[in-house]
Amino acid sequence: MSSEELHRYIYFLTQVNKLGNVKIRNILNQFRSPEDLFKSTINELKGIAGIEANISLAILRSVKDKDRIFKEFDEIYKKACKYNFKLISILDKDYPENLKRIYDSPVLLYYKGRFSDKDKYSLSIVGTRNPTEYGKYNCEKFTEQISSLNIPVISGFARGIDTIVHKTCLKNSNINYAVFGCGVDVIYPFENAKLYHEMAEKGAIISELPFGAKPDKVNFPRRNRIISGISLGTLVIESGIKGGALLTAEIAVDQDREVFAVPGYINSRQSEGTNELIKRGQAKLVTNIDDILDELENKLRPVLNKDIHEKTEKNVSDLNDSEKIIYSILDFEPVHIDEINERTNLSVSDCLVNLLSLEFKSLVRQIPGKYFLKA
Repeated sequence: MSSEELHRYIYFLTQVNKLGNVKIRNILNQFRSPEDLFKSTINELKGIAGIEANISLAILRSVKDKDRIFKEFDEIYKKACKYNFKLISILDKDYPENLKRIYDSPVLLYYKGRFSDKDKYSLSIVGTRNPTEYGKYNCEKFTEQISSLNIPVISGFARGIDTIVHKTCLKNSNINYAVFGCGVDVIYPFENAKLYHEMAEKGAIISELPFGAKPDKVNFPRRNRIISGISLGTLVIESGIKGGALLTAEIAVDQDREVFAVPGYINSRQSEGTNELIKRGQAKLVTNIDDILDELENKLRPVLNKDIHEKTEKNVSDLNDSEKIIYSILDFEPVHIDEINERTNLSVSDCLVNLLSLEFKSLVRQIPGKYFLKA
C-alpha cells in the first residue's frame, strides 16, 4: 500500500463517529488494509478491543459512505501537494518516536516543514502569553543553552514564551517544532506570519487538526499533549495557576515525562503556576541548564555535542570593586539606572561605565528605558 493509500485509509477511520485515536490503532492492528476492514462483519468488529456494537454499526455505515469520505481526502491531498503541506501517519517510519508512546497518539498528523530523527531527544519549552522581563530573559537563556547542545525544541507558537522559544531557536539554527491548535494552514496568532514561514523553512509546523480548522479554545488542551508527547521533558518558564503551560506540564506528568520549572517571585501572578508545580513535587526546580542535563543525562547523551557537566555560571571573581557593588544589587528583574545610582552611591556616569563593562562581560543585560538586570 502506498503512503497516500495508507493515509486515505486512516483518514477514513478518523471520520467515523466515536472512533478516537486509541480505537483506531486497535483497528489498524486488526485490519492492515481497507479491503480487510470493508469486508469485515459486525462480529469481527466487536471482537476488537474498545469496539462495541454501536461503534461497529457506525463503522459499517461509514463503509457505505466511503466514496464521499475518500473524495474529501483527495481534496485534502491536492491542497497538500499544491501548498507543500504533508501528512504522516502513526504507521510511517518518520512519525515522531516519542509521540508513538503516549496513550492517545494522533494517528494522522498534518505538517509543513521537515521532521528529524533527532526529535526523540527533544525538550519542550512552554509558558505564559504575558511573560515578565524575568521570564523573557530565562526563556532566551534556556533556549539558547539547549540549542547550543544540539537538542531539538518543541513549543506551541502562542504569543509570549512560545514565540520567544521559536525565534531564539531559529536565531541559533536549532531544530524546533511548533504544534498548532488549529489547521497547519491557519496562521495564529497572525502577527507571527513571518515566523510561520521561517519555521516552515527551517523547522516544522504540526497539527492533528484538518486544514482550515480554527484556533478554538477546545483544541489547545489536545494540542498540549502533542507538545509534551514529542519531548523527553517539558520546561515551564512562567505560568499562571490556570495557564495552558501548567496544563501541558500536568499532561507531561501523566505521560511519565520529566517536568522542569523555573521558580519565580511569590507575588508574581506569572509564577504562581511554576511555583505550584515545584511545591507539589510535579516539577524539578531548575536554575540553570545543568539541572535539566543531570536529570536526563543518559537519554540525551547520544545527541549532546558538549561535555554534559560543563557549567554555565559566570565567573565574577575578576570584577573591579565598582562592578562587584553594582552586580551585587542587580537581580533578574529590571532595575532602573536611578535606583542603581541611589543604592550604590556611585555617580550616574560611573554606574553607566561599569554597567557597560558588565554588559561586555555578558554579566548584565540592558533593556529599553535604562533598565538593567543580571544576564
